[in-house]
Amino acid sequence: MNEILFDIIFALVIGIVIAIIASVKSTRTKALIYSLPIPMTLALIATGGHVNTSHIIGLFLVTLFLWFVTYLKSKGAHIVVADIIAAIAYIGAGYLMITYTHIPFFVAFAVYVILWLLFISFYREKKFKESRKKVAKVSPLIKFPIVSIVAFVLLNLKSLLSGVIVTFPFSGVFAVIETQNMLRTLSATFARNSLGMLIFFTTIYLADDLGLVAKLIIGWAVYLVALKLITTFVTFRTPRLTN
Repeated sequence: MNEILFDIIFALVIGIVIAIIASVKSTRTKALIYSLPIPMTLALIATGGHVNTSHIIGLFLVTLFLWFVTYLKSKGAHIVVADIIAAIAYIGAGYLMITYTHIPFFVAFAVYVILWLLFISFYREKKFKESRKKVAKVSPLIKFPIVSIVAFVLLNLKSLLSGVIVTFPFSGVFAVIETQNMLRTLSATFARNSLGMLIFFTTIYLADDLGLVAKLIIGWAVYLVALKLITTFVTFRTPRLTN
């Protein structure tokens, strides 16, 4: 298949998936779907299905993306402006890190785990406030073309961005807008659950000799078990809601 046509098809598929997620009405179901690495899996397939250090770098950067948006919003930036700045910073930092750093996979894995443990030990007892105000949701009809275009552009840059494409926050760029009054909760929850994604990538890395379908199935199975353990044993304080 022509490479450009392949990228177009996968970009459209990613856009469709994000639109479907957005159309789900149940909050509980939506939260469950958002916790699954569905867009990441599609992007992983589109980029060849192989995992390397760049995927861990991307996972670290997408966590920083959420916290950067949170910071900019707290300083008075409009949420859309904060979103765009953080997305551009994600891509720029990703390119620089995978171009000028050469870290062995398991060294990056160990560093990520250490940073994760430090974050959890610092944050799990932290008290904070969030707003109970609701904000308008972005229509799936808007999400589909935007995500598809962004996905197509990034897939065409896969030789430069490598695994950073896989972890790009295709759903996160809208999640921060729709949860702009609960950004701290969103950022902390993703940071906690990101250990499951690290295990997901590591499983696929170790199973690289297997076929694509087999290693994705194994990766998902291990991820779901890891996510269940993480959400059961690592909890945060419930934020105090204000008007």
